[in-house]
Amino acid sequence: MRAKCRCDYEIAVTGPTHLALGVSAVWLLAPIPGALSHGPQAGAANPALLTLAAALGALLPDLDAQRSTIRYLRLDLGRGRRLRPFEPVAALVSRTLGHRGPLHSLLGIGVVWLLLGLPTLLWIGWQPSAAFALGMLSHLLGDGCTKSGVPLLFPRPGRRHLLPPSLRLTTGSLAERRLLALLAVPALLMPLSALLMLLSGIL
Repeated sequence: MRAKCRCDYEIAVTGPTHLALGVSAVWLLAPIPGALSHGPQAGAANPALLTLAAALGALLPDLDAQRSTIRYLRLDLGRGRRLRPFEPVAALVSRTLGHRGPLHSLLGIGVVWLLLGLPTLLWIGWQPSAAFALGMLSHLLGDGCTKSGVPLLFPRPGRRHLLPPSLRLTTGSLAERRLLALLAVPALLMPLSALLMLLSGIL
């Protein structure tokens, strides 16, 4: 039986916003020849694969949060068996680094890319590796636009903000929900293109 994926924790708006921002960022690859392919031989350029890679990258920096979408993501394996694959790592990272710590910096996501993105580049292809990196960068971009900011240049002290004070977002606010609605269209177009590719191969 195929595993089903769900989330136990009632996620805040932040999770969907990070997902939408990360998946939307994959469209930045579109002008590069061979980055996105909708043919039967798409391989590493398959939009479905790129969507998954970007989504993982967009959620992964929040492994350092005590409560986050990725931490409470659950796999239903069938017959009552359930698994939260990211919870042990999230518990360790949140205890040692703290939320919006080094994992929310350029150095932090660089280390993560070396651990996960580089093997993906070597074994699967450059497209999902780039989508994964864009997902992580989009996370920093999103959190950098909030009032809390991010330690972008860690280990240098202090948090950086990407917007002036009057425009900074509050997590879960109406402004963030509007941003989510705006990002929903390009984000949904990516997996939709993968579905259309699948249907074209069947019909």
